Amino acid sequence: MNKKPFESMEKMESKYNTCISPSMYPTLQAGDGIELYTYKAPSEMRVGDVIVYPHPNGSVDVVHRIIRINPDGVITRGDNNNKIDPYTVSFDDIIGKVIAAKRRDRYLCIRGGRTGFLIHRLMLLRKYTRPWVLLPFRMVSNAVAAWGVLNVFHSALNLQIVRVRRNHRDQCILVSGNRAVCRQLADTVEWQIRFPYKLFVNKRRLKNGVNH
Repeated sequence: MNKKPFESMEKMESKYNTCISPSMYPTLQAGDGIELYTYKAPSEMRVGDVIVYPHPNGSVDVVHRIIRINPDGVITRGDNNNKIDPYTVSFDDIIGKVIAAKRRDRYLCIRGGRTGFLIHRLMLLRKYTRPWVLLPFRMVSNAVAAWGVLNVFHSALNLQIVRVRRNHRDQCILVSGNRAVCRQLADTVEWQIRFPYKLFVNKRRLKNGVNH
């Protein structure tokens, strides 16, 4: 996309999507189409805005949120990331601000500024507290899955193994209908099964075919 950084253009339809990484989850999800506002000047930028810019190594374009504005550029962080991005994004490198996302048949407003920064802080709080809140439920579900009492419902899920190639490696994904329920960990035969499917899937049957 060849544009001057602050051309006089209020909105543009973007071909970008967020399928590269989950760093902005749940604000943005894999496959979301995004709509950008093109800043006219750096003075329009606000802490809390979600922006698009090229990664310093030039490999991909990044969609992250501004968490600090410095004289020479902005500092960013993904809503789902543990750490602040270890670089400064210059004003001229910013492609635009995300103002909306299209998720299947829904059109979602993406908040920036003070509201966006508050959302960012809430997402971080959710990320760090959720494992502790869910720990008792995870322990119970792991015990039930290990017991295998609900494996009788395995066949009812109509599971199928789909083989895909990612990062030059073959990977197996288990699907029920149109939903991916688990994947086989790289370089192992172990399956990582999502809740609540792990309560019903019989891992022993995965070795010889899911419906046998």
